[in-house]
Amino acid sequence: MSILSIVSVGLLALVVAGITLLIARRKAVADGGSDSDSQSFVGGVLNALFTVVLAFYIVFAWQNGDDIESAAKQEANALTDIYWQASVAPAPQAAAIQSLTEQYAERVVDHEWAALDESRTDPEVDRLLNALRGEVLALPADDEAVKSAREQSLQSIRQIDEGHRERVDIATDSKTFTTVLLVGSALGAALMIAFPLLVGLSMRPANIASMVLLSSTLGLVLYLSTALMHPLSGPFGIDPDPFRTTLEGFSRTTMSGA
Repeated sequence: MSILSIVSVGLLALVVAGITLLIARRKAVADGGSDSDSQSFVGGVLNALFTVVLAFYIVFAWQNGDDIESAAKQEANALTDIYWQASVAPAPQAAAIQSLTEQYAERVVDHEWAALDESRTDPEVDRLLNALRGEVLALPADDEAVKSAREQSLQSIRQIDEGHRERVDIATDSKTFTTVLLVGSALGAALMIAFPLLVGLSMRPANIASMVLLSSTLGLVLYLSTALMHPLSGPFGIDPDPFRTTLEGFSRTTMSGA
């Protein structure tokens, strides 16, 4: 959590505390002349609405991160399969295919992941995948082992293509629905703070402390909720670990001379 976010939450709590003190001076509030039953009912409805909208937002936003991670694992596993399938091909073609699988994983880790976090695509990844497909298609079909590796590698390339498209689509999507839910959650949080201030609170320290705690908690919840809008960065961000693991496996294989 950034310093700016901590300061913002703290300022929100101080502002709410000040407003609570000012409104608490009203005579009607000080005398306790308010309709507690009606207030409790309306407050309960606002609380329920806020909880439902926030829950829907968290589910949908979190699912985006899970889908990206699943797609990345699918790509990485398919890259590994192609790398090993290439070992039965003639040496020059095997080296070219294995080199392209490494370049693909490296490009995702070093460039595309950050680009997608900014809702930008990386055409170089598509170029590498097309080059990999071309090398696999060029494998000779007169040897049964090579022919089998060729067919299996083409299936893996389709899996890479599907996983990559899914990652790109999720990361570059406008996120209209989740944005609406986030705005609704923010409005709900504002109403939960505003409602007790509008209906009136006495100046008892417990009331002031409750409002400070409420505003601080809601501020923190909204900050964390906003972070969910960025599935590739932030406290809940998904890292390109599947591709890193794949590259480590390639590196171990190269060093062992396999």
